[in-house]
Amino acid sequence: MASQANSFDTDDTLEIKRLDLALESAGIGTWELDFQTRQIRVCRRTRSLFKLNESDIIDLQTLIDQIDPEDGRTLNNEILNALNQGAPWSFSLKLRTLGDAETISRYVLCKGQSHMSSANMKRLLGSFIDISNEEDNVTAQRLAKKALEESEAKLKTVIESAPAAIGLFVGRDLVVEMPNQAFIDIVGKGPNIVGMPLREVMPELENQAFLKILDDVYTSGVTFQSYGTQVNIMQQGVMTHNKYDITYSPVYDSEGNVYAILDIAIEVTDRVNIEQQIKQSQMQLLELFEQSPVGIATIHKDNLTFTMANPFYGRLIGRKPEMIVGKPLLEVLPEISEQGFVELLQEVIDTGVPYVSKEQPVDIAFDGVLETIYVDMAYQPQRDREGNIIGVFVVATDLTEQVLSRKKIEETETFFRGAIELAELGTYSIDINTGIVDCSHRFKQWFGLQSEEKTTYEMFLAAISEADRAEVIAAGERAVGPDSDGLLNLEYTLDAEKTGIARILHAQGKVLYDKNNKPATIIGTTQDVTIQRRIQLALESQVQQRTEQLEAMNEELAALNEQYVATNEELSDSNNMLQQSNVNLQQFAYVASHDLQEPLRKIQSFSDLLAKRYSTHLGDGINYLQRMQSSARRMSDLIEDLLAFSRITEHKDVVEAVSLSTVVSEVLNDLELLIMETSAVITAKQLPEIQGDKMQLSQLFLNLISNALKFRKPDLTPVINVTGKIIPISELPSSANVTRSAYTYHQIDVSDNGIGFDQQYADRIFQLFQRLHGRSQYSGTGIGLAICERVAANHGGAITVTSTPGEGATFSIFLPAQ
Repeated sequence: MASQANSFDTDDTLEIKRLDLALESAGIGTWELDFQTRQIRVCRRTRSLFKLNESDIIDLQTLIDQIDPEDGRTLNNEILNALNQGAPWSFSLKLRTLGDAETISRYVLCKGQSHMSSANMKRLLGSFIDISNEEDNVTAQRLAKKALEESEAKLKTVIESAPAAIGLFVGRDLVVEMPNQAFIDIVGKGPNIVGMPLREVMPELENQAFLKILDDVYTSGVTFQSYGTQVNIMQQGVMTHNKYDITYSPVYDSEGNVYAILDIAIEVTDRVNIEQQIKQSQMQLLELFEQSPVGIATIHKDNLTFTMANPFYGRLIGRKPEMIVGKPLLEVLPEISEQGFVELLQEVIDTGVPYVSKEQPVDIAFDGVLETIYVDMAYQPQRDREGNIIGVFVVATDLTEQVLSRKKIEETETFFRGAIELAELGTYSIDINTGIVDCSHRFKQWFGLQSEEKTTYEMFLAAISEADRAEVIAAGERAVGPDSDGLLNLEYTLDAEKTGIARILHAQGKVLYDKNNKPATIIGTTQDVTIQRRIQLALESQVQQRTEQLEAMNEELAALNEQYVATNEELSDSNNMLQQSNVNLQQFAYVASHDLQEPLRKIQSFSDLLAKRYSTHLGDGINYLQRMQSSARRMSDLIEDLLAFSRITEHKDVVEAVSLSTVVSEVLNDLELLIMETSAVITAKQLPEIQGDKMQLSQLFLNLISNALKFRKPDLTPVINVTGKIIPISELPSSANVTRSAYTYHQIDVSDNGIGFDQQYADRIFQLFQRLHGRSQYSGTGIGLAICERVAANHGGAITVTSTPGEGATFSIFLPAQ
């Protein structure tokens, strides 16, 4: 039994297992039958459709027991045919009705095809799709009503003339009505059983299953049939143990409710009963022809004239029976004249060789509109008693819905495969016993493996960074452990030296178990989350950077407070307010714009008056007065820059289409006087249009171009170039900590031929109050580039700089491309 339990766990079924989740979300149940053991593997969706338990492996008979008996026999026959022929097939199955709570019949579409596994074992693969809908229910009710009318008309004749034992059990008490003589003889209680409950007529049934079965048929309305079943009956005081073919059929009233059960029993232990069974089968054959759900017709060889056609054949081709029988084929179906069927029929008549076609497309005109139907079609030569061919026997099974459903399934499968590709997921399957890894092309590409290369678990581990490898191994061991839920969920980094890129992968997986409940396979998906983690790190860096900036501001403001306390007592209150602003930047902005600027203006105004009126009386004191004026101007500039930085930090983005060419042009107009004074040459080209805040972007380019003019070489004409281009994320420099992920970025470079600086200070210059030169040499507060960094971050991007002393600098702005 161990080998049977493991027989499903082959390479042939791994792909089915990987697609189970995707197929289940599309409402498709899968199954796989082992012909040798007659065991069938089912997915969760199939178990739900058939109301099965939680086991993945069940016996075939357990599944068939959930199907209407007639359809169950059809399924069993199709399985046997598939074993011998191997051709694909599909048809609809009616499921058993489950009592009063479910009065509408349920149907599923069954599809299957046999194949040989890698172990040279024959299998049958297939799917189930729930095709129950309102149209099916309406059709079923209409057929039930028609069947009721026909059964009521024929019931009396059938009961009176049938050679089998027939009785009608009326009501929940199963009162015996209309028993024929065969029934009376089998019961062995005489003719006075009419009007008595079956329980009183045959008390020996109390210890047998038939009373419970009859009650279930009355409740559910589902016909019960059994063959060769032993029934223990007390006949003339003697207990008999004969075997019967039994049918319990519900009988409906005009409102569609079950009011009685028709019992048909054929004793198969006696030769006479065998002959009676044959006669009854002949009667049923005639009814089957009329009521068959398969199109049946006979065509005479003379002018290919229809001699017979059942109602379903008429519905199949959209013609009424009176429009078919007695008329030539091309008169009934002129639209098929160019489809080759006339030639096929004639070939069957001429050669006597049958013709069989699966899922044959046929173009039929329904109410003047040409539509394509799909049928399983068979042309069988019809012979007379002498063996001469007189025509063709035609059988056509409508598969239109099944074929269209299959095509839809195929489209769905294509969709889900496309969804996996669109989501850029890598898929994998690890055989725990052999260590072989079956994975997608993208997965192999991430791990630096060749597409045709056979992948093993050791190769998979070798590509993982040494820091994460032990945790990956431990996670796998935990997943296959005895107390584990069988799930994997972890992140790890690939070794860049072995794979080319240090990707961060997020892996999810699930352990599959064999029949012995031992871990057999791990399947799952992997996603590249490198960009997400880089963004996360960038955000953490931004938080750290802001913290450091605030600390630097606190230190600088504290130093300024100490400096101006010594200079002027009047500024002490303002300095205290500046220190309080370190806790609340918005409060600082208000204080700076109102309470600090006014005293500074008074200091500057009064010192100007002192210089003008009393300079001749101050002597050396004029130097102190000038130093006080210089300090006041520096503090005023500092406050203005801090206010600008505050507005950039607190300002809510106004998202609009902004032309960077227009922004740079307006900035150059504002700097026109300084450009003329320095004779600077400035060019700007290939600048894109982006979504952003025009005011902030103007501040960004104003600061960058102003710095380029400020830090020029005194003996050289300033040359400034502003250029733009599109780059992929793979070309984004590691120092560019962007705040929003994108596949491509705008790179705008502002290059100059100024004094430059040492590259080791590249990160420092974007921090608040950071200066590389003294105030006596170059003016400024050290806030301008911090504003530039904040504007780039507000737009989801970043700013970097490259420079060499004496050779100028290039500031690169990276903004996500829309």
